[in-house]
Amino acid sequence: MSNEQHSNALQSLWQSQPAPQVSISADEMRVRAATFERKVRRRNWIEYIASGFVIIAFGWYATWPEPATPLWPIANIAIIAGTLVVIWNLHRFGPGRAPDKAPVATLLDFHRDELVRQRDALRTVWLWYIGPFVPGLVLWFAALWIGTPEAQQTATWGMGLAAAAGVSLAVSAGIVVLNLIGAARLQRLIDEIDSYRT
Repeated sequence: MSNEQHSNALQSLWQSQPAPQVSISADEMRVRAATFERKVRRRNWIEYIASGFVIIAFGWYATWPEPATPLWPIANIAIIAGTLVVIWNLHRFGPGRAPDKAPVATLLDFHRDELVRQRDALRTVWLWYIGPFVPGLVLWFAALWIGTPEAQQTATWGMGLAAAAGVSLAVSAGIVVLNLIGAARLQRLIDEIDSYRT
């Protein structure tokens, strides 16, 4: 028998082997769904608390007499408005509730739907999480520059302001990248669930 025939025989034998059946119990699926739900809820509560601090801080900034331009309170209110949009989006993407007593197929469908929903939210975080802050931040940096007395509008001040804007941009990019990594992780969990259903 030639090497090629031997290789073809081995390949045929390997392909004819039955695929191993992967199974999961209803209890294990229920635990996974509940654990995932708790993680999403904890993340959302952390975001809600942080958003509260943002609203208080920028509400206070909006009352500053300096820089005394009409753009300054508008910029701070725009950031608060962006924060409220993010809170609403977090609530919209919040977890559902798994049925306490249901067959594993129903739990698989439920948990998969939740994973897909959260994965899609993480993939589009640039739109619903970063996007609402952009107008306010642009106005905020513009208001800082415009509101600064002309004598203080030096190259050093401008570079400092540009550096602060750069840090904001870098943090935003980091948030997007981390969320894309999280979305890829969720996709692996979705693939694992799909393997249980084949």
